[in-house]
Amino acid sequence: MEKELFNPIKKYFEGRGYTVDGEVDGMDMYMRRGDETAAVELKQTLDFRVFQQAALRQKLVDTVYVGTFNPKNMRSKAVRDKIYILKRLGIGLIAVSKRTGRVEVISEPVVSPLEDFKKMNRRRSEHASAEFDKRRTKGNTGGVTRKKLITSYREDALLVLDALAELGGEGKSRDAADISGVKKAAVIMNSNFYGWFEHVSTGVYRVTDAGYNALEEFEETVYVLKKNNKQDEYN
Repeated sequence: MEKELFNPIKKYFEGRGYTVDGEVDGMDMYMRRGDETAAVELKQTLDFRVFQQAALRQKLVDTVYVGTFNPKNMRSKAVRDKIYILKRLGIGLIAVSKRTGRVEVISEPVVSPLEDFKKMNRRRSEHASAEFDKRRTKGNTGGVTRKKLITSYREDALLVLDALAELGGEGKSRDAADISGVKKAAVIMNSNFYGWFEHVSTGVYRVTDAGYNALEEFEETVYVLKKNNKQDEYN
């Protein structure tokens, strides 16, 4: 299938004044225009191996591209993440349409400074920092996908849930807010994101079976949260 990539890309670069040949010193495509040299590594799909090969080719030529077929969903996160890696490495990306053979340069082989990407993602960076600061327990294990994450929202919801349990399993939202120290207790109970609360009447909620199960499941987390709250009161 790489052969279907070679001819369209070869023609593309020849149209820009390059002399092109294939399989030169292990490179899928080697080209020269005056003193400028370039290489293209051909791969049907974008994966780590082609990134590695392209990075190694940077030792031999001035510029390097990865040549591939047009990704099915160019706007998907997976594809955008791969393009980001190529930009950080200073490797270009050139894509060929399977249907028409049309060649398109997705990104040029120029190193994009990390600061540029940080500026583009500043809001997400600030959100991550804020979420980290809000979390009291910091007990999540990285790389684990099936375990429930203890987010700052879940921490607040657990404190409210425990407070409502202390009220006998049913009570007013303002009382739960006072006991838990969570100002948004009413909002948390009303939204009922985890199914832990049942609305009884205006401003009154009760703990559901799912809520009691959560108190057992997160017993240690609740203990740490309440302990931290008491320490904050003394400070």
